[in-house]
Amino acid sequence: MSLELPAALAAVEAFLGRPFPDGDEDALVRLGDGHDERPGADARVAGLELKARAGVVLARKGVTLLQYGLIAAALAETLATGAAPPPVLRQACRQAIDAVMADDLPA
Repeated sequence: MSLELPAALAAVEAFLGRPFPDGDEDALVRLGDGHDERPGADARVAGLELKARAGVVLARKGVTLLQYGLIAAALAETLATGAAPPPVLRQACRQAIDAVMADDLPA
């Protein structure tokens, strides 16, 4: 089962205006498993590449969920005091999510 955005965090997604990463990591693993059964080293390498891509998709989803949770906590704390979230909070949160989604993540 692919990792999905919990309904409780949909409001954070809407607040940020940044969509939860898509992709079906399970489908990529199944495709990779299919390559394992084919003869030849090239097929095995292609299968490993698909499985590695599945790991990247899953890692991005996991880190994004963590960021969404941290943002939800910050928003809840702000709203509990009766204050409105400052624009700088939204900008900082968007930057955190953009960093997670970037294709040029450091090694």
